[in-house]
Amino acid sequence: MKMALLPLGVALELLALLSGLSSFSWAAALAFALYFLLHFTRLNPYPRWLGIITFAVLLAALFSPRTSAELWPRLASSAAYYTSFLGALGLMQLLAMRLPQLRDLHKALLTGPNVILYPRYVLTAGSIGSILNFGMMNLLCGTLVEHLKRYSLSEADRIAGLRSVMVTTLRGFALVPLLAPTSVTIAIITREMPELSWSIMVPFGIVAAMMMIGVGWYRETQGLIALRDSIGDASKADGMISLLLGSLLGLLAIGVLATFSGLSASQSAMVLVPVGVITYLLWRDRSPKLALRQVGENMMSMHNEMFIFGCAALLGGILGAVAPLEQLAAWLAQEPKYNVLLAIASLFSTITLAVIGVAPIVSLSLIAGLLAQLNLLGVPILTPAVGLMCGFSLAMIFSPFGPSTLILSRYSGVPPMQVAFGWNGRFVLSVMPLLLLLLLFTYWLYG
Repeated sequence: MKMALLPLGVALELLALLSGLSSFSWAAALAFALYFLLHFTRLNPYPRWLGIITFAVLLAALFSPRTSAELWPRLASSAAYYTSFLGALGLMQLLAMRLPQLRDLHKALLTGPNVILYPRYVLTAGSIGSILNFGMMNLLCGTLVEHLKRYSLSEADRIAGLRSVMVTTLRGFALVPLLAPTSVTIAIITREMPELSWSIMVPFGIVAAMMMIGVGWYRETQGLIALRDSIGDASKADGMISLLLGSLLGLLAIGVLATFSGLSASQSAMVLVPVGVITYLLWRDRSPKLALRQVGENMMSMHNEMFIFGCAALLGGILGAVAPLEQLAAWLAQEPKYNVLLAIASLFSTITLAVIGVAPIVSLSLIAGLLAQLNLLGVPILTPAVGLMCGFSLAMIFSPFGPSTLILSRYSGVPPMQVAFGWNGRFVLSVMPLLLLLLLFTYWLYG
């Protein structure tokens, strides 16, 4: 029964998306709350502390004069949505363990000239991540672990190979906030400030992405070459044509559903990935009970990440509702020339708060709300919005508490602190000056 609560919550949230009935979303939030209450002691230390802090903030918000009755159902829906986001897309891990074509994906990516290894991996991860979001992390990391089991690698070579591919995958995922119209970053920025459409933001995202790819290209190519040489497998990857056709059909189905249903591309993927995975499991094993157990076990393996995302949604919604953003905006609007400082603060604060445990989505919600107030007062907000977008991208790489870092830690067996700071510290320090130059150039052009 306990194992069924997470699949039940995800199923109810998907029904809410398809039907437009918020009552399903509230029921999903209740199912998730019951599961995490029953399993609270099984969570890792950071999610437990985040849960306690979130609960304390919820209690404090009850007595805030700025809190209205309409806030609570909105918070429940938001928490259910973001918790289900990870649970639904993370089911790709079940396919990664069962489809041989997916296990050969890394064999295909590790072929060809040395110069294209890193950018091809990064762009593949970013492309898949723009649709599957965190499901991409489970897909590529899960298939990598299965792929390396085929070869008699030394422990040192295996760990070095895991690091090179996983860090490249993570940096490809970090391009999604900069480039993808389906990213939560673009969604929140454009929702709060409709004047800043994706088409306006993406040129700056492309420049930032090129900077990040260039820095990573220099640092990580040798690691990918070393893994390929250690494996020493020159055979052709099988099933890539069928995998490509299947992927295109999946993307086409997502696009069709998004076009005709009113759902976004990410929401369509949230619906279609579980449907496709469960259909495959039922066809393969002919056992609904076994399929449900596998889905439940898969979601339980991700319950730390799901809990963090749900708490982040609650914190962002509460703080955005009770923080005096209007007064702060009025004070900042008195000196619009300090706009570039606000952009730099958006970049650094998002990263710094992520390092100490504040989920980037919380910072994103708060700063976007502040920029929306500045926009109403006639202050140019493009430069701070670019800073926020870049900050969110780097926070995904540099936070030891983020879902993406926890996914890499779970698959690699390396502590989250080592993933964030040991694997990515020099990269972040190298790319930061380039992003600051981008902000200064944007301010020079647009104020």
